[in-house]
Amino acid sequence: MYCYHCGKKINEKKIEATDSTYKKVKDFAIDENTEISYICPRCGHLMTHGTSHEKIKSLSRASHAELQRGRNHYARGMANNILGLILLTTSIIFLLLSKKADNQFEITINVPEFWVFVGLAIASVILLGFGVTHTILGLQKKVMYEGVLKDIKNETFVQ
Repeated sequence: MYCYHCGKKINEKKIEATDSTYKKVKDFAIDENTEISYICPRCGHLMTHGTSHEKIKSLSRASHAELQRGRNHYARGMANNILGLILLTTSIIFLLLSKKADNQFEITINVPEFWVFVGLAIASVILLGFGVTHTILGLQKKVMYEGVLKDIKNETFVQ
């Protein structure tokens, strides 16, 4: 997909707006002479009043696509979180199994149960790290693009 403002292929890693632009504008006193400008959440360029209905529809389609990507990030993150928690629980069980009676129920590091605990604990930390990261990214995208779509629907999003 290409941006109408810059004519370049849209790169998702470019600067994105951090919040709904309407939320930022509604706190200020606005009269008829005030010109409202917005930052495009896709390419980071400044948009002003006077663009066509087709460009607004294109932005709406792009926002829906980004909203779906945000939902996918959130789902991927939650799946990684659940798998990480399952592996963490299993690793704790193996840690408890590494306490041997012939060592006065202290943790013995030269038994296979301890090394399974270490492997599962490392895997669970990695999965939890990816899970939290994807969950936060997904929530941020969802909130931002739901705000953009709300502004477009309420006709408060001016390009």
